[in-house]
Amino acid sequence: VTFLSCMASNYWASTHHTKWVLDKKRLATSNAKDRPHLQGPDDLRILSIHFCMMIQKLGEGMRLRQRVIATATVYFKRFFVNNSYVDCEPRLVLTTCLYLASKVEECTTQAKKFALKMKEIDPNFPYEMNHILECEYYVLEELELSLLVFHPYRALPVYVNDASCTEKDFLDCAWNIANDSYMTDVSLLYPPHIIALACVYLAATMRDKDLRQWFADLQVEIKDVWEVAQELLDLYSILERVNEPLVK
Repeated sequence: VTFLSCMASNYWASTHHTKWVLDKKRLATSNAKDRPHLQGPDDLRILSIHFCMMIQKLGEGMRLRQRVIATATVYFKRFFVNNSYVDCEPRLVLTTCLYLASKVEECTTQAKKFALKMKEIDPNFPYEMNHILECEYYVLEELELSLLVFHPYRALPVYVNDASCTEKDFLDCAWNIANDSYMTDVSLLYPPHIIALACVYLAATMRDKDLRQWFADLQVEIKDVWEVAQELLDLYSILERVNEPLVK
């Protein structure tokens, strides 16, 4: 199988590919105003993980599909490429991103319900429906109206089947790793098919599957796959240190 068969043909011409696959140097300059307020080298990543988990919790509370939650998380990360937490209230931004993603992914829910659910999660959340609607304009501006997001989910079952890993728990494992990937910045750095391959690689490692020959036969940049896998392993290491439950 080639990766082209797993990707929508219009991905390569989309703004996701042309505008929002960034390089590491560009990403290293993000959150510039936040950095002086942080102490440890992983503090910014831990903050980002915390807000991604908050998006997940809010999305689940609103009974939204995982794809909507994933899209919202990508919006949130794209927004803070050019902004800082000290200037833009991240709780309002993440709530707005989830509201916007629900519309883009055709699961529209009223902004008022997002505000009410967020207050249940965080009683100190001071914002109302009108704040979310106003913030939506700022988010749209920062995203440059580039709202289409391609995810690794579509490629996963294709790769899993081609690798002859037909056990349901294998696909479930790879799928959960893909969900975890949104707590990292890989969605800003790599195409979705590369992320999907890294999820298959880690699932194979966890399930003691030897896929070395299968990976060797792929027409992809394997170095990128290893880099994504390492980002995910770094994530799990951080989650263990801060005592957050891992998604199995």
